[in-house]
Amino acid sequence: MRWEFYLINNPLKTNNMSKYGNSSYWLNDWDDEDIVVDTMNEVEKKSNDLYKLAASKRAISNFVNIVTNEQISVAFNQRGDSYTDGKSVVIGSNISEPKDFDIAVGLALHEGSHIKLSDFNLLNDIYNLVPQHIKDGAIKKGVTNPISVIKDLWNVVEDRRIDKFVFDSAPGYRDYYRAMYDKYFNDKLIDKALLSDEHTDECVDSYMFRIINIHNKNTNLTALKGLREIYKEIGLGTINRLKTSLDAFNVALKVFQLIMANLPSSEDGEGEGNGNDDQQNQQPENGNGENGGNGDSNMSDEEFEDLLNSVGNSPMGGGDDSPTGGNGMDVENLPENMEGGQPSSSNGGEDTKSVTLSDRQKELLKKKIEKQKQFMNGEVKKKQITKKDNESVQAIQESGSEVTSVGNGFENGWGRVSNGIQCIVVKKLTQSLLENEMFPMTSNNWYDIKENGIIKRLYEKEVVEGVRLGTILGKKLQVRGEDRSTVFNRQKHGKIDKRMISSLGFGNENVFSYIETDSYKKANLHVSIDASGSMGGGKWSNTLTNVVALCKAVDMIQNLSIQVSFRTTSNNTPYIVMAYDSRTDKFSKVKQMFPSLHAGGTTPEGLCFEAIMKNFLGSNNDMDSYFLNISDGEPYFGTGEFYYAGTNAFEHTRKMVKQIEAMGIQTLSYYVDSWLPENAQPSDGFKMMYGKGARIIDMVNVSQITKTINGLFLQK
Repeated sequence: MRWEFYLINNPLKTNNMSKYGNSSYWLNDWDDEDIVVDTMNEVEKKSNDLYKLAASKRAISNFVNIVTNEQISVAFNQRGDSYTDGKSVVIGSNISEPKDFDIAVGLALHEGSHIKLSDFNLLNDIYNLVPQHIKDGAIKKGVTNPISVIKDLWNVVEDRRIDKFVFDSAPGYRDYYRAMYDKYFNDKLIDKALLSDEHTDECVDSYMFRIINIHNKNTNLTALKGLREIYKEIGLGTINRLKTSLDAFNVALKVFQLIMANLPSSEDGEGEGNGNDDQQNQQPENGNGENGGNGDSNMSDEEFEDLLNSVGNSPMGGGDDSPTGGNGMDVENLPENMEGGQPSSSNGGEDTKSVTLSDRQKELLKKKIEKQKQFMNGEVKKKQITKKDNESVQAIQESGSEVTSVGNGFENGWGRVSNGIQCIVVKKLTQSLLENEMFPMTSNNWYDIKENGIIKRLYEKEVVEGVRLGTILGKKLQVRGEDRSTVFNRQKHGKIDKRMISSLGFGNENVFSYIETDSYKKANLHVSIDASGSMGGGKWSNTLTNVVALCKAVDMIQNLSIQVSFRTTSNNTPYIVMAYDSRTDKFSKVKQMFPSLHAGGTTPEGLCFEAIMKNFLGSNNDMDSYFLNISDGEPYFGTGEFYYAGTNAFEHTRKMVKQIEAMGIQTLSYYVDSWLPENAQPSDGFKMMYGKGARIIDMVNVSQITKTINGLFLQK
């Protein structure tokens, strides 16, 4: 898929459209204002976070695949530091909040673009790429590991190259890159250090600090000898001239040579700081260090802010054409009174030497520089996820699960209007989800039976019986797939009836015939089943048997399809799962998975209808559509301040049923109960919800099922 095509057809929301910025476009179901998170227990919060992680992983995977135009694996970090190996992208698990999402996307895009654009084989051959005389010259200058320095410089140039390419090719992703650079580069302490006399002695560490942050608006190109020439060699404004990793390497090699040319010789005793010390940067005893603190600088925070504002509009600052925040203007075009991005003190500008760092800030600066180097080396530390949680997220993701807000505007029993509640929608029941503890209809159920750690298939015989009955039912419904032809003889037009030719000479003109073929349109049946705890026992056994029978019958009919969904609750959250879809699933799935399904939880009824309604197929000129509900009573669901029961719940469910009917879908609702007398009628609440389609059904009596289903299907 071309980036341009995708972005044109999927424009991103701007930051002012949501407090969460770009993440709101992809993760609008994350807005915790729609639910009362504080009322959740730890299990519920854990479940909520895992669904968020699954959603973010799915979204980030889509981003990476679009950028690379390949199916790139995206996985959570489970151990050690993550990195891009040329084949996969690893993300951290600290993205359960929208504020973290933009940074995670930017980092994943950055790593994914390396897969797309960087030559990893070339990187592995770096030792042979560097001429021996350059290595020998560096060692004479006291640089004991020149390959490591060149590799770091290569990473700097390569990062600018690939980020600029994606930045220009996919403008819809720019804010994600900005978020990433804000995280790792655009830091007030870095700004302050660039404006100070820190790292102004000619050594490798100083050059690396200045080069890594050379895009910063506060860069001073006179801070080190040759820095202006180095800036020109990198050429941020024309970085897209570099087409390959080899081009970036050649620039990095030239930059290294410029550094070496300006380093003092080792005999002078000034060759320290060669970039090869693995310094252990200790956390300072006081302060959080995020913004550098007040320290003992000669400038107050207010004065420093004024200084930043004075250089904020410099030719190297801001601009929409660079992911780093600098517009990459060549130094030849700088005004005479500008030295890099700051005013020159020799031309009337403010004396930046008055900016100094405290000892604490210096220690913090070391840590921030180390994080920048980790970023360049693809070694960003990312929060790990446990094996168990990762399996849950994987199961959720494979099932296509999503969280959607329902019940907005619902008025509970106390007259309070709700902003809605979240509902989990599982689009495809998979074996991995079936076996996962996150799935409420198996492993979390209190009456699960396990043998040798494996869930026993409690409803095996019910499913077997359903297959038998379905075979009978399928034969009785076969008329749906048959054409009916009627021959009309003795007509004045049509095809000549050979049997009537002999009568032509006797004034008989009605010697023609024609055939009318009467056929049924294709049909789709969606069966929604109440899987609350009250449906357990015999009601569940009989319901499961008959649903399997329906699936088997439909499997025998060519122009008929069926979907089966179950609705329940999971950790006080409405939950609906699409368990079977004959359009994409084989009938063997029913036989394999349905014996393990149990009833449990409460009855969110209309809330689940609202959540899954967009997946219903409406009737059209080519297809008739039907909706069959199976339940044993009235809706009931409550959590915190959201109470769903009584008349208001009846009315909400009825509203959802009317919306279903407005799609041209014919509805039928079975009320199942093992103890109702013969000729009993559904309750007033049940009839209120489902209207004329409400009826009591004996789920043991397959003939009743056949009669009512035929009543729907055989209507023309």
